[in-house]
Amino acid sequence: MVVVAVVGTGYWGRNHVRTFCALRDEGLVKRVIVCDANQQRAMEIGNEFDCEFAIDATSLPDMGVTMVTIATPTPSHASLANSLMKMGLDVLVEKPLAMNTKQAKEVIEVANETGRLLLVGHVFRHHSGVRKAAELVNKGEIGIVRHIISERLATREPRPDNGVIAALGIHDFDICCDILGVEPETIVGVATESKISGIEDHASLQMIFENDIVAFVELSWRSRIRGKVRALQIVGTDGSISLDYLEHKGLWLHRHPNDAHGEEFGGFGAAPREWIEIPDGEQALTAELRDFVLRSIGQRTGPTLNGGDVGLDGMKRVEMALRATGFENQLQE
Repeated sequence: MVVVAVVGTGYWGRNHVRTFCALRDEGLVKRVIVCDANQQRAMEIGNEFDCEFAIDATSLPDMGVTMVTIATPTPSHASLANSLMKMGLDVLVEKPLAMNTKQAKEVIEVANETGRLLLVGHVFRHHSGVRKAAELVNKGEIGIVRHIISERLATREPRPDNGVIAALGIHDFDICCDILGVEPETIVGVATESKISGIEDHASLQMIFENDIVAFVELSWRSRIRGKVRALQIVGTDGSISLDYLEHKGLWLHRHPNDAHGEEFGGFGAAPREWIEIPDGEQALTAELRDFVLRSIGQRTGPTLNGGDVGLDGMKRVEMALRATGFENQLQE
């Protein structure tokens, strides 16, 4: 039976623990171990979810762990992933995979050398709505894609290690490329500095693709008016898709064939919409960690949605955006 550890118990690490414990209750996972250098924090999370705890990641193999997720601060991602894979563990590293593409390539090399499974926490690749939207676009249900609008807004204090581009935008860049099936020719835009020097907390970016397709990406930790927003709109010539990343059961499809407008298509307002139900749509993190477990034990094979290559591509786009906005200082060696 599977023994999994979660290294790092901050906000997102705690979500990993909670999700793995739900999989434990299903019988897919036998034991969940919480690991954090802060012993008090490790004990608290362990007691909350009825888990064992550890304070040293190097002790995990001796505790029977065979797979681990890394949800520590970004600067430690690459070194921890490399160390744990060399210890014989399968690893899922939260995004971004590393602080720069050089480090990301090194992590992939270690995975290849050790033969360990390496996945990266591009969790929205497992979002049921994103997968459905990609299917609809691929089938031509909305015609030719004209542009995409992706908003990822929240209200929080800035992080000391990276800003909204690496922490938030990395998801939106990846989703747009995943849906379109191509990489951007360039990324342009502006970002504003937070109270921490060199760390941006708001950015407005455009990903320019071939055939004049543009993805507009809005990122913020200053969302004092709208609060938390996680929204995606894909506008095509024959239809448009609207989804809320916080919703996993379906999305809205607006039909307007040949860019039509008129009374039957909503006049000059919104085109009529229909709700596209997604049967058995589950939380993206649950789907991602379930996939990790099944792949680690060999019950699921074939191409992954979020392998090391996805993490490397994600890092390349972040570098493009940071350089475009003048915040390349975050690309530490």
